[in-house]
Amino acid sequence: MNTKKKAAMIIAAVIILLIGGASYFLYQSKTKGKTTGLSADTIAANMVNTNPIITDLHSGGFIQISFNIQASSQKAKDELTKRDFQVRNIAIRLLSGMTEDQVKSPAGMAQLETDMKNEINQLMQNGRVVQIYTTNKMIQ
Repeated sequence: MNTKKKAAMIIAAVIILLIGGASYFLYQSKTKGKTTGLSADTIAANMVNTNPIITDLHSGGFIQISFNIQASSQKAKDELTKRDFQVRNIAIRLLSGMTEDQVKSPAGMAQLETDMKNEINQLMQNGRVVQIYTTNKMIQ
C-alpha cells in the first residue's frame, strides 16, 4: 500500500473515532439527570415505610425520624418488610454516631441515607434498596 492510501485510512479512522466519541458524550449529556422513567404508581408499589425511630444522638439530645425505602421489586419489598428490625438497627446505630449539627445539615442527612442504603443492600438477597427518603425528622 502506498503512503497516500495509508494516510487516508488513518485520517478516516480518526474521523470515525471523533464522530463516535462526540456522539457518545452528546448522548451522555442528554441523559444525565433523567429518572429511570418509573411511574409514581410503580415506585409507590415498591415502597416500605418505617415506623418512627427514636434514638439519642452522639452530641446528646434525641431524634425521631421516619423513612420511606424504595425497593427494586416486589420480592425486595417483601424481604425489606421482613428485615424491618435490621433496618431499624442500622438507622439507630448510624444516628447514634451523629451530632445534632450533622442531622440538621442536608449533607449529613444525604450521607445517612446513603450509608443506610449501602448497609441494607449488603443484607438483601432478593433485590436491593434503590433509594431512601427521610419523611419525618424531629430533633430535641
